Amino acid sequence: MRLRNEFSKAEFGDRRLEQRLLLIVEQFDGQPDKSYPEAAGGDAALEATYRFLNNSSVTPERILSGHFAASCERVRAVRRTVIAHDSTELSFKRPSMGTLGEGRRGFLGHFALAVGLDGGQRVPLGVVAMETVLRDPVEQRGRPRRNTHRRHRAKDSEELRWWRTVDLVERRLGEHSGAIHVMDREADGYELFARLIEARYRFVIRTYYDRTTVPDEEQKISRRRAKSWPRMTDLLKKTPALLKVEVPLSPRRKVTQANKVKPAREARVATLEYVACAMEIAQPFWTPIDGPTSLQVNVVQVREVNPPADCEPVEWRLITTEPVETSDDVIAVIDAYRARWVIEEYFRALKQGCAYEKRQLENQHAIINALAIFVPMAWDLLALRTAARVAPDAQASTVIDDFKLGLLKRHPKLRLSQQPTARDVMLAVAQLGGHIRNNGEPGWIVLGRGFERLLILEEGALLSSGICDQS
Repeated sequence: MRLRNEFSKAEFGDRRLEQRLLLIVEQFDGQPDKSYPEAAGGDAALEATYRFLNNSSVTPERILSGHFAASCERVRAVRRTVIAHDSTELSFKRPSMGTLGEGRRGFLGHFALAVGLDGGQRVPLGVVAMETVLRDPVEQRGRPRRNTHRRHRAKDSEELRWWRTVDLVERRLGEHSGAIHVMDREADGYELFARLIEARYRFVIRTYYDRTTVPDEEQKISRRRAKSWPRMTDLLKKTPALLKVEVPLSPRRKVTQANKVKPAREARVATLEYVACAMEIAQPFWTPIDGPTSLQVNVVQVREVNPPADCEPVEWRLITTEPVETSDDVIAVIDAYRARWVIEEYFRALKQGCAYEKRQLENQHAIINALAIFVPMAWDLLALRTAARVAPDAQASTVIDDFKLGLLKRHPKLRLSQQPTARDVMLAVAQLGGHIRNNGEPGWIVLGRGFERLLILEEGALLSSGICDQS
């Protein structure tokens, strides 16, 4: 069992706890969306699961130690790796949880997911770091809205989770990891850039702010004159495009996430220009004064040429330490940033495929320990679906065991061939969950439903053949 290997190196200083973790993993293997009572299969096993999650000796770090180590080994085995960083809100209706805004309770899960880029693919290699952030309800009510710079200065600041996670990942990977850390606009912060550059960590971060740049003739920062200095966009407008490409854009429904709103759009072909140059960005006036007064960075801009009048134009600005001298350099930077999307898929695997937010345990300690158990399971789901997509002609044995494959072959409605591929198996499982092939790619919910029905078929087949242990 592949998942067992992700947990087998966890150490609690108590052999019984280590064995209980492996039993819990075995209960959920292949059926991650099941509830605790359904997965446990009995009152005694269910009670043991709850005792494990509430045990004070059980922590997320100990549960995930084996998965972190295995993920780092997979990273070292590939030539080019991106570490995608992002946070997701996890909602739980429990008084012991923090606040998420709009009266909701829960916490932030901040993850670093390794993605291999060898062969032009984006293969999830595993989670290499995780941090949970619980916002105190009293602190949130009393926090001044316009005092964000003071929060940046606190050593335990929520905003510094980006740096803490990067530094932890680099220490786990060891020297010369060569990984590129990729983040979206939420991570745009001068202090983070300064820390990453000082540590010589590679990064690609999408910018939110149109930052002030230092003119070439200036040798010293003058805060009074900085208002007249050029912005990043001013320099980019003067820079000729390195490349112009046509890219198909998929349709999108309106998405509202916390303070971010992404408008709906229809499918279209967009003409994009890639622009890149080096520049020196100035320190904002509110940043701690012990930091560098300016930073040398490279900036890549992706901008849409002549967008339709009623459409929001595509535009990215990426700050990076990667070279941008040639068109190949710029394409490599953009490909690294695009790999960040894999972590969005990972969040769907965690929330929909593993149904993590439906597991309303009684207290904060148990809820976060449960998250640690489902982190590798969500990666396993994502890795299986990715394998069926990026290597659709691979043998079916790469995504499913022989017994389940035999059941799929014998199912009269599926009409699976005798030599099915990995993609054939994925679509067959989705069909069990009610997916219709003409409706496009199957989603997490229908795949989870299909696996659940396959497991019912497996259990029935084992019972009828007498293979199941009836003791």
